[in-house]
Amino acid sequence: MASIEELLEMAIKSEIEAAENYRRAAEIINIYLLKDKFHFLEKEETGHRKVLENLFKRKFPQKEIVLPDTSEIPFPEFKVNEEMQLSEIIEKAMEAEKYASDFYRDMEKQMDEDKEKAMARYLSSMEESHYHLLKSELEIVRNFELYDEIHAMMHVGP
Repeated sequence: MASIEELLEMAIKSEIEAAENYRRAAEIINIYLLKDKFHFLEKEETGHRKVLENLFKRKFPQKEIVLPDTSEIPFPEFKVNEEMQLSEIIEKAMEAEKYASDFYRDMEKQMDEDKEKAMARYLSSMEESHYHLLKSELEIVRNFELYDEIHAMMHVGP
């Protein structure tokens, strides 16, 4: 079982990767409202990283954060690329958000202080809210995924 230090480092790395994936997703899609949501999620994940880094510095003031190359906890694969259908991007993101919510819920059980437990619960809830935001977008995308290929002006925006 990983130590709290290792769990925090894995979580920080996961948040960095999630933010990067949302940034890439926003770059490759043409639906401006969804682009805004991906930018929102990128900022959220960046904020989570900062929360985790602050907790790490408070718990381990003499140590440097060392991001692992690999993790003993298998986070789901979520690497956005231009060949992916939009529905696939969202499905992979949902899987990652669900996993992150469960990860933080489990991490709460290993925390000592009430404040740390509350932070882990908060992160778990936030990741769950991201999952539900993406789930609602997935339903829309499934209904309209090919629509923008047929009607080029569908997502031009203001």
